[in-house]
Amino acid sequence: MLYNICGLNVFYEPKYRRTLLRSEKYIADNQNINPNFSMEVSEERIDNYLKIYPDISRSLAEYVIFGAEFYEKIIDYNAMLLHSSAVCVDNKAYLFTADSGTGKSTHTELWMSYFGEKAVMINDDKPVIRIIGSKIYACGTPFSGKNDINKNIIVPLQAICSLNRGEKNTIERLSNKEALITVMNQTLNVPSAEQKNKFFDTLDRVLKNVKVYRLYCNISMDAVKVAYNGMK
Repeated sequence: MLYNICGLNVFYEPKYRRTLLRSEKYIADNQNINPNFSMEVSEERIDNYLKIYPDISRSLAEYVIFGAEFYEKIIDYNAMLLHSSAVCVDNKAYLFTADSGTGKSTHTELWMSYFGEKAVMINDDKPVIRIIGSKIYACGTPFSGKNDINKNIIVPLQAICSLNRGEKNTIERLSNKEALITVMNQTLNVPSAEQKNKFFDTLDRVLKNVKVYRLYCNISMDAVKVAYNGMK
């Protein structure tokens, strides 16, 4: 089956329910064109993965392996994973990144509540940042962590924000060095030397064109207002 993800045509044939269902909204309208790349997850790869993580299902193992392969292959297409929760407001994407358990999803849920129909969740855990032409976009993917919260859309990227818990709601722009560290801590460990060069070229272009912020916030609508007004 051919899928269109992040503007790329990707061929893969999942066997298990989780990947099949979560990929449905990414099925390409035209199944007769050549893919940009293909992915394959064999039963042997699943067996090997389950030796390391024996408590998960084969369906989940297949999904995780497909996701890891996808995020590695997109590096060749001026794209990168950012572990974050991505929300769109007025056709601009805002990516909130932080360590697991900090409250990324909780914060973007507040954005959804505050902005109502103006807001769309792009991906709640693993959106892609991709350079297309001279512009930088945030993209939805079917690989979005434990919850199937994602949409097959490509939206201009307005800002990246490091989320931190705080009693008061404040936002500040990060220095170039701080921005680099923030993003590097929340992206893929690139395996090969060749891909490292491509990855760092993409990362350099992203950080030169997209502002990165640090938000201290509590769980309130005021936190949404401070974040949005600071980045819009």
